[in-house]
Amino acid sequence: MEFIYFSFLQGVVAFFAPCAVALLPGYIISFISREASGTPSRNEKLLRGLKLASLSILGILLIYSIAGVLIAVASQLLKAYMKWITMGMGSLIIILGILLIAGKSIAFSVDIKRKSDRSEIGEAFFFGVAYAIGALGCLFPLFLIVATQAMGVPSVWLGGSYILAYFLGISLMMITAILFSSFARDFFMKYLRKLLPHMEKITGVLLILAGTYVIYYQMILI
Repeated sequence: MEFIYFSFLQGVVAFFAPCAVALLPGYIISFISREASGTPSRNEKLLRGLKLASLSILGILLIYSIAGVLIAVASQLLKAYMKWITMGMGSLIIILGILLIAGKSIAFSVDIKRKSDRSEIGEAFFFGVAYAIGALGCLFPLFLIVATQAMGVPSVWLGGSYILAYFLGISLMMITAILFSSFARDFFMKYLRKLLPHMEKITGVLLILAGTYVIYYQMILI
């Protein structure tokens, strides 16, 4: 059961991956600029935010589903070595965390500039796709650990709960970010811009803790 909580927290951490979270300000600005003229009601803001967040989550789900299938195929070929591979991934996560704290950027850029002819719906979906690519690009070992652990348990339901918990973590943060930006956009933009310069170090500390836990968890299983 404790690994379900761990998986959920790793989904939350994945949302704050430096490669992905850097995309947020641009999308939030685009999101705000498309807001209907006048003063929309709370219900209108809520419905619009939930609609766009859901579309972004679908984009995230698409990319993670593809990654999950690829991992499943690879894990069958390397099944006998998965514990050691997982511990190796834990060590890699710790190294990534140290690099982030040291100020070594591991991000890559994903261009999601808004085109004038792109609909709000399409933009939300492709933002989710870009966000998932960014999160995987930075913190793929996190998802790999959760996925391989899910495939290593005897119960399909338990394994599925690990993946679901991870996806709920990143999805909940996406919904929160979009809704919060709709209801408190000035506050959101002000503090998001202040937080971004420190995000790599915050993520680095979380990665070191996650990597340490992964190694410990696998050692007690050996």
